[in-house]
Amino acid sequence: IASTCYNSEPTEDFRIFKSCMKSGHMSVAEHSDITFKVTCSRACSHQLVRHRTNKYTQKSQRYVKEDNFGYYVPDSIKKNERVENFYNNIMKLLQMYYTTLTDDYKIPVEDARYILPNACETIIYITMDFRNFFHFLNERLCTRAQKEIRDIAKEMARLAVEACPVIKPYCVPKCETRPIPYCTETKSCKRHKRLEEIVKEEYK
Repeated sequence: IASTCYNSEPTEDFRIFKSCMKSGHMSVAEHSDITFKVTCSRACSHQLVRHRTNKYTQKSQRYVKEDNFGYYVPDSIKKNERVENFYNNIMKLLQMYYTTLTDDYKIPVEDARYILPNACETIIYITMDFRNFFHFLNERLCTRAQKEIRDIAKEMARLAVEACPVIKPYCVPKCETRPIPYCTETKSCKRHKRLEEIVKEEYK
């Protein structure tokens, strides 16, 4: 597709595609899609769908009964056994109350779901064109992204690069997308200097 822009023939080394991407001619990456099946927390799925131009199909809590639902446990909770036990007990209580509502009180599943936590596990299919996929990775591979979605982005990048090695240079955090890397975050992870720091050093 990229070769069409210049009335030329595709090459095995993807030279034209790479040249287009380097020059910011990103539309050539919009013609191919990639689809993932993701298992994550409801909190994470809300972050995923903020990438609005992608396509999503998610397990319904209106029609699917969430008996003994799985749930996500953040690392900050896992590292403290007492806190993890407290967290797990909360989830078990919610599981019990949910089942009581649906089974004992015959509350419709679509109404009982209001007590389900953000940690509740869900399944969501995501289809993105490659331009939006690269943007997603640029944002969510950043260390300022929450760990759950960052871990998902890492696995997506790994699988995509395994299937299509030529895209590896674009499956990076946003600070790595520029000829001279710099951080755009207010609270930097210090992987690269912030733009203000670079400018101050240049003109001091």
